[in-house]
Amino acid sequence: MKAIKTLLATKALAAAAIAMSGIAAPTLSHASPDDGSVCRVGYGAQFANGNMKCTRQVTRFVALDCADARFPNRLIRTPGIAGDRTNGRDMCLRPGIVLGSNQPATGLVEGQDFVFVKVNQAKVVALREGVERAEETTLGVGPAGVDARSTGVVDINGGIGAEDRVRATITLFTFPVPAPTLVKLPIQIDAPVVDLPIPPRIQP
Repeated sequence: MKAIKTLLATKALAAAAIAMSGIAAPTLSHASPDDGSVCRVGYGAQFANGNMKCTRQVTRFVALDCADARFPNRLIRTPGIAGDRTNGRDMCLRPGIVLGSNQPATGLVEGQDFVFVKVNQAKVVALREGVERAEETTLGVGPAGVDARSTGVVDINGGIGAEDRVRATITLFTFPVPAPTLVKLPIQIDAPVVDLPIPPRIQP
């Protein structure tokens, strides 16, 4: 009797194992052409004339410079100076000119005594290229995997201590990628029917 019970239990476990072998969680398969393409996380799709671009924007800041050697002395000025018509713009002063950060530039002549700080285009280009290279590293793509364009405006008194700066908006472009496809595998495989022997009836 014990042998029969053992046989039944063994066969039941075997059947359960066969049935369980068909249970699997959904898995990601390779995308196919009819799944289409999507932009990477953080990028938005733009469409124009049948062309899709994946883009995102980042903002960076660049300090302004005193590039003219005749006016080497940088002066960071504060906004709201009474009687001043320069709107608190930072200046580059020629040697010998003394002016306080919150004093009006009364009597000073632009181009003779001072010039306003200017955008250093080389710094803007270097910043854009640096952002582009960093994005390629982050995405794990090659040197041709990301493009970047930049625009900038002078942000007067926008920096720390009312320092003038360039607010650069950098637009990044990258290729779309195949859309992932979620494939559901069968949740169950029927186990084969096994005829179990009928134990002999024991006579009292």
